[in-house]
Amino acid sequence: MVHLRRWPGRTIAVLAATIALGPGAAAAQETIIDLHDLSPRQVQSGAFSLTSPQDLQIEAVGAQSVNGWGQFTWVKSMLQGAQRTNAKMPWTGNAWILDLAARKVVWDLSTAPTAEGPGSTRTFTGTVRLPAGSYAAYYAAFPDGEYWSDDDKASEAKKWHWFGDQPISGFTLRVRGNAQRVSSTDAARATQPSAGSAIVSLRGTESQQFQQAGFVLARPTEVDVDAVGEAREDGEFDSGWIINADTLAKVWKMTWRDSAAAGGAEKNRVARVTRTLPAGRYAAFYATDDSHDPSGWNAQPPADPDAWGLTITVRDAAARAAVKSFSYELVPANATIVALTRIGNGVSRTQGFTLTRPMDVRIYAIGEGREGRMNDYGWITNASTRARVWEMRYGNTEPAGGAPKNRLVDTTLHLDTGSYIVHYLTDDSHAADEWNAPAPADGRHWGITVLSARGPLVPGTTAPYEAEADPSIVAQLTEIGSDDQASKRFTLDRETAMRVYAVGEGTRREMVDYGWIEEATGGRRVWEMKYSLTEHAGGAAKNRRFDGTVTLPAGEYILRYESDDSHAFGDWNGAPPDDPEAWGITVSRVRR
Repeated sequence: MVHLRRWPGRTIAVLAATIALGPGAAAAQETIIDLHDLSPRQVQSGAFSLTSPQDLQIEAVGAQSVNGWGQFTWVKSMLQGAQRTNAKMPWTGNAWILDLAARKVVWDLSTAPTAEGPGSTRTFTGTVRLPAGSYAAYYAAFPDGEYWSDDDKASEAKKWHWFGDQPISGFTLRVRGNAQRVSSTDAARATQPSAGSAIVSLRGTESQQFQQAGFVLARPTEVDVDAVGEAREDGEFDSGWIINADTLAKVWKMTWRDSAAAGGAEKNRVARVTRTLPAGRYAAFYATDDSHDPSGWNAQPPADPDAWGLTITVRDAAARAAVKSFSYELVPANATIVALTRIGNGVSRTQGFTLTRPMDVRIYAIGEGREGRMNDYGWITNASTRARVWEMRYGNTEPAGGAPKNRLVDTTLHLDTGSYIVHYLTDDSHAADEWNAPAPADGRHWGITVLSARGPLVPGTTAPYEAEADPSIVAQLTEIGSDDQASKRFTLDRETAMRVYAVGEGTRREMVDYGWIEEATGGRRVWEMKYSLTEHAGGAAKNRRFDGTVTLPAGEYILRYESDDSHAFGDWNGAPPDDPEAWGITVSRVRR
């Protein structure tokens, strides 16, 4: 026998050496699978093949979920919703055998006729007749619920069930018969689709993967799509989808509604569909979040753990021969103009760019939003006019995968020749690599990316943005934070028409972050930013802006700006204005 390795939380290939004694020698049958000594949240597996039909002897010990829960039904109803009170929960200790060719369960402890065993265990002793073929046997040991942690495992006080004993030490699956050993490599190969029919095979083997593959159909083609992943009614967490690579229109997506139970935990889902796709270029994707996948299940795995991922096949050999593959990037580097991505919590970032000719740009942005409002989002302003030309609004977004609050926009915008500033802002929770809920499918691009909408960038059509020093500026106080007072002196040698551009905060017709100009001698205010003189500055309603002309006689002046204890540059408690860096006041000579 090959001894088991203990590796909690990961699928373990336990491959038993066997002596093929020939069919009919039941008395000489040897143990071909021996799965035991399990740890919490561990999956063990073994693989074997039969050269002829035969009866296998099976001994198994497992445990039902306590989620009949009896008197605790009200707790389950509260936690999972009253409509799920009667749902069958997966066993906490369960074994099964999978036909590797058909990808179907041929025996399952939880549905077999079992007897009471020691403690709260259930036992099975009997025979199962299987035809010739290749098989994988699995044992999965998972506590009730989906919230068992490593700390819980180390605690002597923690029970295996939320309301019960701890029978894990007796969990066992033994299979005896006349079989041939299957190596781990051969067993893995058996899980893969036929090389002759598969056009896409994306396996979700690790957490936080984002995989993509392109394929071209020269003519309308019937394809079979098979996907296994994680989804609930409120969203998809490990999922696959297909888009038209040229229009970016979604062709198919794995969702809870369009999938079925995949065995094990209720969130394990399988989708099998057949579609005829028109001729064209397509891209297929599979993404995993940060938990519950073959690298570390946090609940009972599906019946076919190694199928976690997305496979697209074409059964017709002639049609399959006409399919071409190509390398595909959803966000191609050679088309990117600006990328503000992997943005963490509490960050405000900007980057400018210049277009030397009018261009259609693609905006790909991922952020956080709920109840009609965005919390992490991006926007674009015109560098000259400071006006907002595009904003990521909740109503224009779609689910980005993972938690429902993850939102995505992928759109096209026409921009004229000129310079633009790209902005992205995050609040104090749930951002790149600091998730407080399931991450989006494409967490790498949390932020905003601006790209050419028509393929790779043509050299010379874009240039880095360089803010030129404005010689007309006489005095400037900008990027003012909360609870600040700033001032700057300036002198005019003659009467001068001055442009005043000020951005601040005002509520109830009163300014609380605002600026003014006063005479250096005596302190008399010659101009003040009053609410009645301002207009909305974009973002939250309290963001106010003045952009006008004031004529001042020759003399010495002090420019001042004052802010209260909240909502200012770098410390927003509401949506920032279109031009957050201008929070403050700027005085410049009117250009003739």
